[in-house]
Amino acid sequence: MSSTFSTQASSYGTPLSPSSILHYDYPSPSLPYASSSPAEKLAACPAASAAATRIIAAAGQITSIVQKPFLFMSDASMVYTLPACLRLIEHLHIVEILRDAEDERQRLLAELQSANDSSALAHPLRLLSTHHILRETAPDTFALTRVASLLDSGKSVVDVFTKYKKYEDTSGIAAFVGLCTDELFKSAAYLTEAFTGVQLPLAPPGTFNLAFNTPVPFFECGREPGKSFRLERFSQAMIGTSGWESPGAILTAFDWLSLPRGSTIVDVGGGIGSTTMILARAFGGNPGRRGSFRFIVQDRPVVVGLGLDAWRAQCPELLESGQVTFYDLNQHPAVYILRVVLHDWPDARARHVLLNLRLASSPETRLIIADHVLPLACWTLDTVLAHLEGAHGTLAPAPLLPNLGKASATPFSMDIVMHITFNGKERTLRELCALALSSGWRIARVTYSKGSHFGHLVCEPV
Repeated sequence: MSSTFSTQASSYGTPLSPSSILHYDYPSPSLPYASSSPAEKLAACPAASAAATRIIAAAGQITSIVQKPFLFMSDASMVYTLPACLRLIEHLHIVEILRDAEDERQRLLAELQSANDSSALAHPLRLLSTHHILRETAPDTFALTRVASLLDSGKSVVDVFTKYKKYEDTSGIAAFVGLCTDELFKSAAYLTEAFTGVQLPLAPPGTFNLAFNTPVPFFECGREPGKSFRLERFSQAMIGTSGWESPGAILTAFDWLSLPRGSTIVDVGGGIGSTTMILARAFGGNPGRRGSFRFIVQDRPVVVGLGLDAWRAQCPELLESGQVTFYDLNQHPAVYILRVVLHDWPDARARHVLLNLRLASSPETRLIIADHVLPLACWTLDTVLAHLEGAHGTLAPAPLLPNLGKASATPFSMDIVMHITFNGKERTLRELCALALSSGWRIARVTYSKGSHFGHLVCEPV
């Protein structure tokens, strides 16, 4: 492994020949992320992913044992500096600058530094280098890493500085980081106030309203004058969340070919239709063939407008043929999809959503809930879920935490994010089963993306 880290100082490190890459058994941290590279394919295989989660869990647990308690608590108390610096490099398009040629990079960084009190910009970049997100290759000189390359919009430096449409036609990861380190980061500071009942008069629950001093709900805030970029960024960020799942996980979450030809699939709260696009590309085309379905994406009118723009650019033929429509009402579809929708709501409101779908369903209708499923951090024999196909047992042996600890941090962080933003939450499998059953649905099967706690739960009406 030592040779993996020996790269020279350039934007991503010294370019490697194809033959040398084959000698690497893990991707170089100094090269850009490329899912098609041999090293990335090896790292993504199930055995490597399973080993990686054990390593991450063990490393996090060892740190809590061997680090001095005060230093451990100090790190935890000041971790807010990390998203603050991430927001800075995303907002100033530092990744695009560092991706450019050496001379251009130095010129643009010099311009930024001159506008930010000499070399002051080096300090937040150095913090990110300390966390292995950037690399300091010489005093006050920085380069990208495999991790930071995910923020690259692929657009020129001139374009990202002069056109705000930075997130269009991207993976959505930069938009997701922008969302997390702006609206969500600021809202997190008010978590205690949320639990102690401090809020604006008549404001909806959620610390977002305290942080931004507004009674307007989160999803309506982007419609206010001068704030439309927040709504556009949110829509693109939802594309970025596909990283929670294995690529195309929705295709194996359900036996789609068991449905009759021409069946209707409704993506409720589907945003701009990114999940539907995966399904439509797989099961669109000739309406007469097996596995050809009709798709409906339902969301708020302002989001539908963004979705139509995206589909006209990427799949206009599916809109023109009528196989994909937006915002139609439909009774008794074959399948409802709720991807990252229920976690936006407290139980009472989530139950309301599920009850409405149950009333609009036939006995043959199936519901797919796609959300993070929180594993418990305690050892327990959960006989309540013994009947459920695909339910996780203990994820790791002792002395590791049974939920893999540090390796499972993302869904637990998302749980807090949902609380501070919407008064919602991520749920355990026990909680999801109880919520579904109280609304007329029974969870029959759950499938997980490899190396993830993101689950697809197939529900039957009862």
